[in-house]
Amino acid sequence: MEKWAPVDQYTGGAEHAVMHLLYSRFFIKVLRDMGLVTFDEPFLRLFSQGTIVAGGAKMSKSRGNVITPDPYVEELGADVVRTYLMFLGPWELGGEWSDSGINGVARWMNRIWEICQRKPSARSGGDLEAARALRRKLHQTLRKVHNDLEHFKFNTAIAAMMDLSNAMNHAWSESSVDAPVWEECVEKLLLMLAPFAPHVAEELWERSGHAYSVHQQRFPEWDEALAAEEVVTLVVQVNGRLRDRLQVPADTSEEEAKRLALASERVKAHVGEKQVDRMVYVPGRLVNVVTSARP
Repeated sequence: MEKWAPVDQYTGGAEHAVMHLLYSRFFIKVLRDMGLVTFDEPFLRLFSQGTIVAGGAKMSKSRGNVITPDPYVEELGADVVRTYLMFLGPWELGGEWSDSGINGVARWMNRIWEICQRKPSARSGGDLEAARALRRKLHQTLRKVHNDLEHFKFNTAIAAMMDLSNAMNHAWSESSVDAPVWEECVEKLLLMLAPFAPHVAEELWERSGHAYSVHQQRFPEWDEALAAEEVVTLVVQVNGRLRDRLQVPADTSEEEAKRLALASERVKAHVGEKQVDRMVYVPGRLVNVVTSARP
């Protein structure tokens, strides 16, 4: 009891709130009052998942719209079904089952399989800028997947891994990344994939020369400096209305950002002869030029 209780995370349907959750809390309160347990609540955190629907309606036997997963598991594999269920919508909202959607996830899993079996050992050199861009993408993905997993945002975590695999595919087709960078990306992609597709990740982990098991590894850490963007998009508004977007270095100072905003031809056209009363600056994101009617 001291090792396993209270439960860190409870997941279940919202309908459990007036049945299992209520009863379990009642029993824990009684056991606490009897001095048999040292905690007040059986679960530290609750997160209710959404509902998978078919044809716009909640699946039910009476409607005859229940999707049996077994044929999909047999044809596409359990990992594809698992990953698709996590990808089709926010976990707390659920989503609409779609055969085209699950086939899209199957195609992505096949791309992952192909990517992770490529042999970059013959490659050397590579483009330093391309390698830096790919490593930036990798570390940004590590940060996002970790944070999304913590908050049950499985769909956006998977989308981030899809973006990373696309970037890896592009780098491979351009022959712009050398073997060490490629192998780093493959290794960490598999470590990120493991909670979502445990069987595929385990098989590819072994095939890429790592010791058993991928599930005994720690989630990889990311480097904030490597993950930082070198260029950001600065939104420029005039009196709260969007007038321009500027690509600027991420370390651009407030003074320089304001100067660039006022130098924009699109901004000049809307400021005209008006008096600039003040400028609101949100670091790395926005400059709002506030004007008055007087010249």
